[in-house]
Amino acid sequence: MKLDRDALIVAFDDNSLERSYYLDRDSGKVFNLLEDHHGPETEEIAWQVEADGGRRFIQIPKLSMEEMMQEQDSFLESLEDSELKTALAAVLESDPDGSRFDEFIHRRRDAREKWRAYVRVRSGDRANQWLASHGIETT
Repeated sequence: MKLDRDALIVAFDDNSLERSYYLDRDSGKVFNLLEDHHGPETEEIAWQVEADGGRRFIQIPKLSMEEMMQEQDSFLESLEDSELKTALAAVLESDPDGSRFDEFIHRRRDAREKWRAYVRVRSGDRANQWLASHGIETT
């Protein structure tokens, strides 16, 4: 299968609850469905996905809250000792739901750039593991 790897990584990056991503095993394309978007084309695709039963269209998983928190901790550990690491450690120490982490990342350009690069690599790793778990070989 010729896989759209960039689109797959984007799907693994996106933890939005309003959007679900699917891989079409036949074409290798990744597509998304918005939960609140209704229209003839969307309804047709949603019907095809539902009727398929997971044979052709496979839903791409989202991280759970616990997995997101683990990603944040792993990101912290990946940073070299610096003011950024110290500041982020203080945020994570007092951030039970991850919301302060997101605010911190969005406020600091240095943190945002490092987080994006980190997530890109981790999403690629998760995508590869997911493909292997489904026995999907790509070209």
